[in-house]
Amino acid sequence: MISKNKLTTWQLVLISTGGMFGAGWLFSPYYGYQMAGVGVLLSWLISGALTLIIGLSFIEIYSLLPIVGGVPRFAGVTHNRNLAFIFMSLSWLSYVVFLPLEAQSAIQYLGYWWSALVHQGSRGVELSGLGLGLAVIMIISLTWFNTFFVGNVAKLNSIVSIGKLAIPIFIVIVLMVSFGKWENVVNNFHAIPISVESILLAITTSGMAFAFTGFQNGLVLANYAKNYKQAVPYSVFAPIVFGGAIYFGLSLTFIACLPADKHLTSTAVAPMLGLVAMFNAHILFTVLFIDAISAPLGTANVFTAVTGRVLYGLGRDFFPNSFLTILNKYGAPQIALWISAIIGIGFLLPFPTWKELVDFLSSIMVFSYLAGPIALILLRKALPRENRVFKVCFHELIGYAGFACCSLLIYWSGMNNLLYLAFAIALITIGYGLLVRDSSIVKALAQSWYLVAYMLLMTLVSYLRGTKQIGFPLDNIFIIIIGLFTCKIMLFNSLSTQQIAYNANNLKQEVDNLLK
Repeated sequence: MISKNKLTTWQLVLISTGGMFGAGWLFSPYYGYQMAGVGVLLSWLISGALTLIIGLSFIEIYSLLPIVGGVPRFAGVTHNRNLAFIFMSLSWLSYVVFLPLEAQSAIQYLGYWWSALVHQGSRGVELSGLGLGLAVIMIISLTWFNTFFVGNVAKLNSIVSIGKLAIPIFIVIVLMVSFGKWENVVNNFHAIPISVESILLAITTSGMAFAFTGFQNGLVLANYAKNYKQAVPYSVFAPIVFGGAIYFGLSLTFIACLPADKHLTSTAVAPMLGLVAMFNAHILFTVLFIDAISAPLGTANVFTAVTGRVLYGLGRDFFPNSFLTILNKYGAPQIALWISAIIGIGFLLPFPTWKELVDFLSSIMVFSYLAGPIALILLRKALPRENRVFKVCFHELIGYAGFACCSLLIYWSGMNNLLYLAFAIALITIGYGLLVRDSSIVKALAQSWYLVAYMLLMTLVSYLRGTKQIGFPLDNIFIIIIGLFTCKIMLFNSLSTQQIAYNANNLKQEVDNLLK
C-alpha cells in the first residue's frame, strides 16, 4: 500500500513515462520505418495527438473518482455488470499479453548473439523452438518470483526505471552526434514510398499505440500525490509529450544513421543493436545489449505482479470466495498469478513475432479505453455539481472524439486482430452467462450485442478494404461513423442517471476508505 501524499508530481510523471519504455523502443523505429519510411515521424506526432484526445477524458473522470483498477472499472459505474465484466476481462487480458511480449523481446535480442533462438519465418523474425522454450522458462521464473518475493517487485522496478529513460536518450544523443547524416534522411526518404495510409497504419502495426499505453500508469496513482490538482493533468500530459519526443528522436536517429544502401533485414532480429554494430561502437553496443535484456525483464516483472492482482480483483468483484481470491502466506494471489502465466504462454504460439503480438495487444488495450469517453459524458450528466480537479471543455465533443480515436486505433491493428478481438468479446460474454449467478447466455448477449456488432462491422470494413472493394480514406470514414454510432448506442443503453450517481458515490466511498 502507498501512503497518501507520498508521491511527488515528478515521480508520477516518471512512472508513466518509464512505463512507455519496455520493448517498444527496441523495435518501433525499425518497424515504423519499414511501414511508413520517413513518414514514421508524422506517425509519432499523430499517435501522440490521438492519445492526448483520449487521455483528456481520463483526466476528468480520474479527478472525480481516482479509483484503483484502471479505466475499465468505470464501465461498472455507467453500465450493467455484464459490460463491466467484458471491459475488466479484456483489461486483464491486455496485461496478460504484456508478459509474453516482453519475454519475446528479450529472447529476440538474445538471438542477435545466439542465432539458434530465432529464425526468419514467412511473417518475419520468429522465435525458434529453443527460443519459445526459453521464453516459457522466463515467464515461469518471473511468475514464481512474484509468488514469493512480492515485496521486492517495486524495489527492482525503481532501479530499472531510471535506466529505461536514460539509455534511450543517451543512444539518441551519441548516435545523432557521431553518425547522423542529413544525406541519409534524404536517401531514406526516397527508399520507401510514403503514403497517408501507411503513416496511419504504422501507428498500430509498429507498436506506437502500444508505447503510449504507459501514460495511464501514473494517473492511476495520482490520488496519492502531494499536489493532487497539479498531478492529475501532469501525469497524462507530461508522459505523452516527453515520451513521444524520445520516440520521435529514436526514429529520427534510426533514419539519420541508417545508410539507404544497407539491407534492412540485417537489423531485423535486433534493430537497434544492428544499427550500432554498423559503426563498431563497442561500448554503446554493450550498454544497449544489457538494456535490451534488462528493460523488458524489468517491465515484465512489474506486469506479472499487476496482472495477477487484476485477475484477483476481477474475482473479488464477480466470483467472491473463489480460488481466484486466495492469497498465499506471502500475500500474493498465487493461483491468479499462475493462471495468468499459463494464458500468457498460450499467446506465444499464435503470435510468434513481436510485431504480431504487439498488434494484438494494442487492439485489446485501446478497446478497454472506450470506457473512458463514455464515462466522461455520463458522469458529467449524473454528477454535474461534483468537484472536478480538471474539467474538460466541450466534454461531449471530447467524449465522441475520444471514442472515434479509439475506433481508428483498433481498426488500424488489422483484420486478423479485429476477428480475434470480436471472438474474445463473444467468448467472454458467453462465459459471463455461464459462470455468473442470475445470468444466462441469452441475457448476456442481449446486454452486449452492440459491442460484438461494433467489432464485426469494423472487421467487415477491413475485409472490404483488403479486397479493394472500398479504398482509403473511405474506410476510415466508415470507421469513424461506426464509432460515433456505437458511442451513441452505449450512451442510450447506460444505467439511469440516478443509478450511475449511486454507483459513483459507492465507488467514492471505496476510494476514501483506501486512502484513510
